[in-house]
Amino acid sequence: MNRFVSITQARGGSGLRLACLRGVPSPWTEAAKGIFYVKGLACQYAAQSKDEPDGALTAWAGDVGIPVVAYENEKLRTGWAEILLLAERLKPEPALIPQQASERAAMFGLSHEICGEMGFGWAYRLLMIQQSLGHGSETGFPPNVANYLAPKYGFNPAHVRTAKARVLDLLRMFSERIAGRRYLLGNSLTALDIYWATFANLIMPLPEAELPAAPMIRTAYTCHDGEILGAVSDELRALQRRIYETHLELPVPL
Repeated sequence: MNRFVSITQARGGSGLRLACLRGVPSPWTEAAKGIFYVKGLACQYAAQSKDEPDGALTAWAGDVGIPVVAYENEKLRTGWAEILLLAERLKPEPALIPQQASERAAMFGLSHEICGEMGFGWAYRLLMIQQSLGHGSETGFPPNVANYLAPKYGFNPAHVRTAKARVLDLLRMFSERIAGRRYLLGNSLTALDIYWATFANLIMPLPEAELPAAPMIRTAYTCHDGEILGAVSDELRALQRRIYETHLELPVPL
């Protein structure tokens, strides 16, 4: 299986397929890749090729962004939770969702605080957009990328202070949660750990040899905010490293 095929090829294919952007480690996409990898699910990655017309993915899935996950002739999936549930259905073991109801509810709630609207990833994206549009002192995305992302994330300069407070609150909460533990929930790996490891690249990207992102993306993903970096405990940093070294694929296929 070719590691990456065109959107057109994926659209006409079968089995499990994931549409993404080459060279861009979108955390939502990387989380899906990580879940499929841990479960040993064969997944065909797809990205727009130079021979395809612009908008090939939009023509297939609509303006939903990435990732887009297809499985046989079932509906396309783009949400983090529905992608996880699909993977769990296709290959129940190793389980990444706890069986006990209270632990399952805790995992989905905590995962939302990383992946969901105004979770860590969403709120930090607002800060990245602010920097990119010239409202901050750091380098972010190119303006055309920032202008594309801004409406998707409901960017409003007046709301950025709220977004930063949310990022800090969540990083401190997860730092407290991992203290003295190997995993964020219980004694074994869950999807929650994969979400943290992949989303942590937004502020602490893996080395270039392990995460061969486009230079512009690596620059945008490198946080220089001391307050944000200071909210990440040594144990939470170590968790990202351990999850990648123990459970995920390195180097990351981009």
